[in-house]
Amino acid sequence: MKISAVIISTAALAALALAGCGGVSSHPAAAPTVTHTVIKWRTRVITKPAPAVTKIVYRPAPGQQGGGSPAPAAGANQVIARFSGAGTQNTPAFTAPGTWHLSWSYWGCRGGTSNFAVDEYNADGSLDLNGVSVNELGTGRGPVATYAYGDAGTHYFSVTTEGCSWSLVPVTG
Repeated sequence: MKISAVIISTAALAALALAGCGGVSSHPAAAPTVTHTVIKWRTRVITKPAPAVTKIVYRPAPGQQGGGSPAPAAGANQVIARFSGAGTQNTPAFTAPGTWHLSWSYWGCRGGTSNFAVDEYNADGSLDLNGVSVNELGTGRGPVATYAYGDAGTHYFSVTTEGCSWSLVPVTG
C-alpha cells in the first residue's frame, strides 16, 4: 500500500487566510505558533485475480490402493448432453458413466452480481451426494470443469440463479 504525506504549517495557513481578507486587524499579532498537521492519502491498487478452475479430486481412504484422478477411459471427453437456459430450472435427464465431468459457465446476470448454483439429482428425485455441485457468486464465469467419480447412472441438474444465462455440458472421462 502506498501512503503519501503532506505537512502543512498552521501558521502558513493562517497567513494565507489573513492575506485573502484584505483588512487590517486591530489586534496585535501574537507570536506565531508552529504546528504541523499531517494529512495522509491512501492509494489502493486493485488487481483482478485470474479465474480459478474448480477441480474436485477424490482420494482413496487410508489403506486403499490408488490415488489422484483415474486415467481417462476409452471414449473420454465425449459430450453426453448439452443444456442451456436462463434463470432457475431443471434440465432433462441424462445417463453418465462412472467417471465424468461437468463443463459449466454462466453470464449476463440481470442486475450484475448473482448467485449461480447447480445441484445434481438422481432420476428418482433424490440429491446425488456423489455428484457435482456448483455454487458461485459473481457476474459470470466459465467454462469451468467440475469432476465426478463413481457416479454412474441417470441424473438431472437443478439450476438456481437470479436471471443469469447458463450452459451445462456433461462430458465422459
